Amino acid sequence: MDSLLELYNLWQIQLIVLLSFVLQVFLFFTGSLRQGSTNGLLRGTIWLAYLGADMVAIYALGYLSRHQDNGTMETHPLVFFWTPFLLIHLGGQDTITAFSMEDNKLWLRHLLNLVLEVSLALYVFWKSTSLRNNVQLLVPALLLFIAGIIKYGERTMALMYASQNDNRKPGFKLNDQERILQRVKSDKDHELVYYALVSDQSVQYEYFQRRTASYKIGEKPSNLDPAGLNDSGLVAKLLDVQLSLLYNDIYTKATLLRTRSGILVRLISQLSTVVALVIFGVMGKKQAASRLYGKADIVITYILFIGGILLEICAVFTVLMASPWTWLWLEDRRYGRLARISWSLTRLSVTRPKWSGKIGQYSCVNYMGIKDESATLSQKVMSLMRKAATAIGVKDVRKKLFWVSKRLDCRYETVDNKLMECVLREIRTIISEYDEDDDDQQPRQWPHMMPFLQKLGSTFVTAFLSAVCQLHIVTEVILASTSADDMKSYSADAIAAAQMCKKLSNYMMYLITAHPDAASLLQVTSIISLELALDMHLTATATTSTRKKSKDEILRATGDDLKANYGNYDCFPWSMAQREEVIKELAGIWVRLLIYAAGKSRTELHAAQLARGGELLTLVWLLMAQHDLGDVTFNRVELNGRPDDPVTNLHVLYAFHV
Repeated sequence: MDSLLELYNLWQIQLIVLLSFVLQVFLFFTGSLRQGSTNGLLRGTIWLAYLGADMVAIYALGYLSRHQDNGTMETHPLVFFWTPFLLIHLGGQDTITAFSMEDNKLWLRHLLNLVLEVSLALYVFWKSTSLRNNVQLLVPALLLFIAGIIKYGERTMALMYASQNDNRKPGFKLNDQERILQRVKSDKDHELVYYALVSDQSVQYEYFQRRTASYKIGEKPSNLDPAGLNDSGLVAKLLDVQLSLLYNDIYTKATLLRTRSGILVRLISQLSTVVALVIFGVMGKKQAASRLYGKADIVITYILFIGGILLEICAVFTVLMASPWTWLWLEDRRYGRLARISWSLTRLSVTRPKWSGKIGQYSCVNYMGIKDESATLSQKVMSLMRKAATAIGVKDVRKKLFWVSKRLDCRYETVDNKLMECVLREIRTIISEYDEDDDDQQPRQWPHMMPFLQKLGSTFVTAFLSAVCQLHIVTEVILASTSADDMKSYSADAIAAAQMCKKLSNYMMYLITAHPDAASLLQVTSIISLELALDMHLTATATTSTRKKSKDEILRATGDDLKANYGNYDCFPWSMAQREEVIKELAGIWVRLLIYAAGKSRTELHAAQLARGGELLTLVWLLMAQHDLGDVTFNRVELNGRPDDPVTNLHVLYAFHV
């Protein structure tokens, strides 16, 4: 054991430096994966690597500063040549400069760290030059220091550009827009990317608290304006590209790499590293012959050199040349061959959706602890926890384990074009209902659901959370009481509406319960807690001895209680004869609730969601903003009219007229 510890102490710095390099490789290839993944394990791993990379590099610098006077200098003199490599590692990778929005806001702290770490690195290497052997490495070391300072400075500049407090977004003006317009019209993907680029100013304008953006590269072609497009698939694709550009600006070095100064210093950094490698290679032959440095240390040095250069080459193709901004700049400057290479790389990312395309799902069925045949592994673990808690005599298991249920009982479903089509249609319907030029346009009617909506009218205003819970439970009961045979007799639209009801109902419950930012994502308030809201509407008849009853039995009991509570409403939709139309209306109601929630959501949290796989609410929010709708515009969306609505210069539109 003592011998192993002694061996570790002897090779500790080598292991630390190699670990620092491995973390950089990992971050380069995984940094952008979180944009399209809701996998918590992946995000957690990237987070640990992101924090660990800086910690390991800083620790290595500290180690070298403390071990200059002991045997390390004599036994491994080459390790002090690795000091500038640690600065390069602290500069991070092009694919991930910030893990969260908060990292961007702390760019001044990174600037201070830059000064301190560079000073420490220079001090370490200066002390090491007292050795005759290390004087020979002075020239390549200085070249590496240039590269390291540039890389670290790039990271700080990227954080500054991405911070919400800085509006100096770099850009460029198109010199020949007419030629490019004619060129891109022949291909829908070209046209889509072009529109996303020229509309980037307005997207930044919406996201960053509607401040005036300082750049505009060209005019937007009207034929791809989301407000006029009828193809929901094309609209979703356009929104995806726009959000992908925004993600790159916030979390990567993309903003910096589309400036002349950024490309120039990157070129200097890469040339410095290559020249340093050549000089070290020439010197290495003499040093190997004279055995001044150990073979293992020389191998590690070459790994750091060659590995770093290969990462830079990969960055040129995956970050710089694959950027839509690079393609547009090359196309505008008539670099035809380079533009074609750039587009072939850019197109790969355009044809593949960047956001996860999935929405979280949480149901009252999960809250009640009902066993589901299609349960996921985490839901099965949650079921075992409930059984264990009951076995040891825990009271109110549902409430006591609710915080765990919100994490383990969640699942994800895929968003299809049908859902986006309905969102697009309802947004335009809401706008058309207030079209002053169309006297014949009437607000949407809900002939079967109107009594229930009228009942919820006041609840919508005072307790949005409670209203969502009520509607969610009603949706669960109606869908559960509709047999598979009945569903087969319905039209294709009704079947699609039923699937949409299920997804949106569970998604809204996910947003107000299990979402990591549930408390602040939706700027809607409620006077009661979620647990109380669920318990108010899930009666004792439905929730007692849930483990001995099937899902259908529990929901049937809940339906009986709901019928008793709402029996006074003649048109309340319990009749099977009305069921098909009721399901269609329910789908429309959930879509409008989603639109209302998106309009009320907080802007800065949408930017944060881009690094968590994206969110349907974010796409809806951006789509609304481009239709000049929502709280970030002058056309606010409310659920229904209120007597105490303040008189403002805002145009208020209503989702429901009840």
